[in-house]
Amino acid sequence: MTFRNGPQTIPKDAKIDLCTFSDDPLLLRMDMATYGYYSALTDSRDRRLMEIASRSANVNVQTRPAGRKELKQFGDKKNAEAVRNVRLKYQTKQDQIAQLGTFDMQWGLRWLLSFVVLVEEPVLGVSGAERMVSVVEGWIQALASADIYEVSNQQPQLMRILDVARKELPLTLAVSERLPGELNLACSLLFAGQLRNAFVDVYKPRWALTDQVFGDQKPKDEDAEVERERARDMVDGVVPVDAECTRSRPVDLRIASIDLAAEDCPEHLSRVRVRIYDRSLLADKNDEEPVDLLFEADIASCLCVGFVIEATLHTLSNGMHYMDAVTMVWPSYSPLDYVDGH
Repeated sequence: MTFRNGPQTIPKDAKIDLCTFSDDPLLLRMDMATYGYYSALTDSRDRRLMEIASRSANVNVQTRPAGRKELKQFGDKKNAEAVRNVRLKYQTKQDQIAQLGTFDMQWGLRWLLSFVVLVEEPVLGVSGAERMVSVVEGWIQALASADIYEVSNQQPQLMRILDVARKELPLTLAVSERLPGELNLACSLLFAGQLRNAFVDVYKPRWALTDQVFGDQKPKDEDAEVERERARDMVDGVVPVDAECTRSRPVDLRIASIDLAAEDCPEHLSRVRVRIYDRSLLADKNDEEPVDLLFEADIASCLCVGFVIEATLHTLSNGMHYMDAVTMVWPSYSPLDYVDGH
């Protein structure tokens, strides 16, 4: 899929049938199989998704190292010079890429189905995410069918990543639009956080100040008080209104467990336990205690254990926590050690 620092794809003790290997560079074999699959796609949306996917594998179906005429001549194995020239072009390109690390198909697949489709080349909506997974699944099968050993020898692991992505990627998109949830937003306004900071000059909301600039309406002090009163109703019986925020910090929160029907929670809320996550180590921070957060049930039902949420975590004087300023939600398989954080 791509090259990165890491272990070799083929273990030293692996039993290898040398007859299964081609004299052609891996990049050339990947390119030929990928372009064949791409050419067989009839839907323009699938072709666009495949163009995105192929680039993440250092195989560009639109800009290939060798031209169409050269590749046609390459098909004639009797033309030794053409075969040699095409192999040389792909080997040179592969050597340049290999300076970045070793071939790692699984890492590349996780990178494609997280950072690429969510940030670099955003896929439109849940249906687009599901379609991307299906297109990539067909691509993996095409590479394996082309007897590319470096892919076929890890096909089961690749399919497991796709199975997880098929479930988590649509949920990631869905929950991103709903977080942090109404309760957390109410706390953000009443105690400290993104909404509280948005209220300036006797707590007039930014939208009111913006309207004032454009002359659409004159902001009133009552506007802010109405919002605060609604927030107090929202937290009533859940969070003491006289609590104070004692700490705020931007963190990565990994979902550790989800209790959709916690006995000590109001009926419309669910408890989600999170751990402070260290993306540089791809592990929870051992010196940090787990934190319990409350979300509306429709939000909690879209979360999965392993999701990582970039947000600001606030601690109240009574020991409760809430979050706001959510900037990203990552599926559990995301290689976050290669993604810049807050």
